[in-house]
Amino acid sequence: MPGRQRVPTALLPVRVLLPLVLLLLVLLSLMLCSSARAATATSTFTVSATLTNGCVFGSSLSSPTTNLGTINFGSMSSLTSNVDTVSSTGAGSVVVTCTPGASVSIAMDYGIHGGTATRRFMQNTSNPDQLGYQLFRDAARSQVWGDGALVMSIPSFPATTQTYPVYARLYAVSPLPSAGTYTDTVTVTLTY
Repeated sequence: MPGRQRVPTALLPVRVLLPLVLLLLVLLSLMLCSSARAATATSTFTVSATLTNGCVFGSSLSSPTTNLGTINFGSMSSLTSNVDTVSSTGAGSVVVTCTPGASVSIAMDYGIHGGTATRRFMQNTSNPDQLGYQLFRDAARSQVWGDGALVMSIPSFPATTQTYPVYARLYAVSPLPSAGTYTDTVTVTLTY
């Protein structure tokens, strides 16, 4: 045919492949551009909790003990020499649970019958007769457990419940006061 040019057959694959290659390049750039076109913004927030120091009597913060029990010197018909006893859990020992690391002091008042740092008193439940006694922080019974300078101080409370025994001494007396039951009530105060 006159006027028509013939394309060499060697160039035909390039003419067919070139549009396909260009189409692939366009699709690839669109995929890359779509992620490049997505805008993002970031921000932060803070999560926090504040633990305050806390203490309770007993071995559980959720169920504190309201009564530490009774230190009992037992029964006797004479009191010619001092009688020593040591508290136990549920019978006068001070069982405490606190936030670990808390600075804690444990104070004891001098009872309800006119006691002092020198001597506390139990009173007969039937009359005004009294027996002298004292409470100590140490087995040698040389450190009175009281208030002010006589508190037990724990500068950094441990991570577990602590049991602090009370070393008690009932003082000898002569003549012996009347028979009966003698009691006193001591208030223990935790400060943290």
